[in-house]
Amino acid sequence: MDGFPLGTLSRELGERSIVLPRGGILQVLVEDQGRVNYGPRIGEAKGLTGPALLDGVEVRDWSVRPVDLSSLAAFRAAAVELPAEQPGGTGVAGPSVSFATFEAEGPGDRFLRLDGWTKGNAFINGFNLGRYWSRGPQRTLYVPGPLIREGANELAVLELQGSTTREVRFVAAPDLGPDEK
Repeated sequence: MDGFPLGTLSRELGERSIVLPRGGILQVLVEDQGRVNYGPRIGEAKGLTGPALLDGVEVRDWSVRPVDLSSLAAFRAAAVELPAEQPGGTGVAGPSVSFATFEAEGPGDRFLRLDGWTKGNAFINGFNLGRYWSRGPQRTLYVPGPLIREGANELAVLELQGSTTREVRFVAAPDLGPDEK
């Protein structure tokens, strides 16, 4: 409300309501987590599946718009620069987009680690690497070598829930989580 996060509702946890303070402008961000493609939940409804109620009265006259991630330029004005981690440094509130630049000697495969970040997407030079989520099992995102340029490169991180750090790092090998045996 008024640009400050109030909470997150999760279908998985059975959450269906949140207490709102009076007044202000309410914005709702609905995340697409894909579809169930098997079993009794196939065809299950997603998103806002019923009317939004405020004090038992249906909220009308919504303004609905998609968040276009094909170009991150629109997010720069509200972006957080990701400085080198400072002792006692703070994280990033979500939802937000953070930007950082890094130097590279040239192309080459890498793996991006986002320990301390909760959930979102990472981009290198405008290319969407994919979704990360702290609940795993995957702990790294693959960065194809041709995405990296010699010299300056840009990393953008769309964090949906908030992080405990502003640090990200490249590692030499993937961490795809524990093997199922």
